Order: sequence, then structure tokens, then C-alpha cells
Amino acid sequence: MEQIQGVVSVAGEKRILSEEECGFWEAAWDDGICVQEPKQTDDKACVWQHGAEDGVCLQFAAKSRNESFARMVAAAYAAQLNPTLEELSDIKTAVSEAVTNAVIHGYGEGDGTICMRLGIYGREVWIEVEDRGAGMEDVLAAMEPMYTTRADMERSGMGFAFMEAFMDKLEVYSQKNRGTLVRMKKKVLAGSAETGEDAGGAKACEAGKDGKEDKSSEEK
Repeated sequence: MEQIQGVVSVAGEKRILSEEECGFWEAAWDDGICVQEPKQTDDKACVWQHGAEDGVCLQFAAKSRNESFARMVAAAYAAQLNPTLEELSDIKTAVSEAVTNAVIHGYGEGDGTICMRLGIYGREVWIEVEDRGAGMEDVLAAMEPMYTTRADMERSGMGFAFMEAFMDKLEVYSQKNRGTLVRMKKKVLAGSAETGEDAGGAKACEAGKDGKEDKSSEEK
């Protein structure tokens, strides 16, 4: 069986994770894609199970049409922290890229299930996108800009680069023929000048729009 690979990126600096650091995912793998019970008590278990405030876990079919659904859910969830519209756009973009990677590269546009988990720790939003698809042979190489395994689809290979640019921390775990887990963190530094319930509602509505303001095109 292929070894689990893991890479963490903070501020553009990548580090290959040790086998021990990747072990939590292998321990949880057999529990099911959306039923992971943490085997440890550190922050390496599911983001919504260790002190997260009102964590969320949902699963959906690995279809391109569900990419917009996933980003709407993530942005609406993050809206409770009263982020700026720019911060919401960052979150939507990153989720779009992660889900699209799972659909296109994880399952090859075939049948499959994607799990998305969300948790809030203080002012930090943590998001996980997991699939049980093809996995990656070389995670570090896959995270390089312009890298793609589907040149036939004319995709730019910038998915991980966008996730790195718009989120504060990115972790990628993958195992060939078993799937991939993408974990992202975004710290909401300050809300907009608006405060109160009305502002939060306005942001939640804005989060649900398929606006042209997203920072990436449909080309990944």
C-alpha cells in the first residue's frame, strides 16, 4: 500500500509532513468519509470535533454543480464572524478550488462522495474537503503552480496556488488510490464597519451569490 503523504503550507512556505504527522488520517480512514471519530486529542483530528464552535459536517455527490453549493455553505457559515466581503470571497475561492480538485482529479468526474467539515476556533475558520478518490502520487509536486494531471482538460493547474494565496494555512494529505484530505485555515481579522444582526444577514446573503467578484475563474 502506498504511504500517506502530507504537505503543509503557511505564507507560501511548504513543509513535507512526517509519517507520524500524517498518521491521524490513516487512523480515521476506516470510520467512513463523514463519520470520522478522532483517535487523538490534538488538533489533527476532524476540525469540527475538538472544541469547534457549532461545527458542521456535510457530504454531497462529487458533481461540478455542487461546487457552488459548497462555497455558499462555507461562506454563510463563516459569516457569523462578521468578515469583510473580501474575506468571504477568499473563503469561497478556496473552497471552490478544493471541491473542483476532488471532482476532477479525485474522481475523474465519475461517481463519488465529497465530505466538507467546518469549524470555528475563536476568530479562525477551519475547513476540510475530503474525497476517497484516486489520491496523488506526489503531493508536493501537485502543489506547484501550473502542475496538472489533466492537460487534456486545458486547466491551468493553479488550484492549490489559489488555496495557498487566499487562506492562512493549507494542509494536504493524500494516499494513492485512497483519496485526499485538504484542510484550510482562515483567520478573520476584523469585520466590516457594519455591526449587528443586519450586517451579518447582509453578508450571508452576499455569500450565497454566484457573483463575478470571485478571484478565480472557472478554469482551475
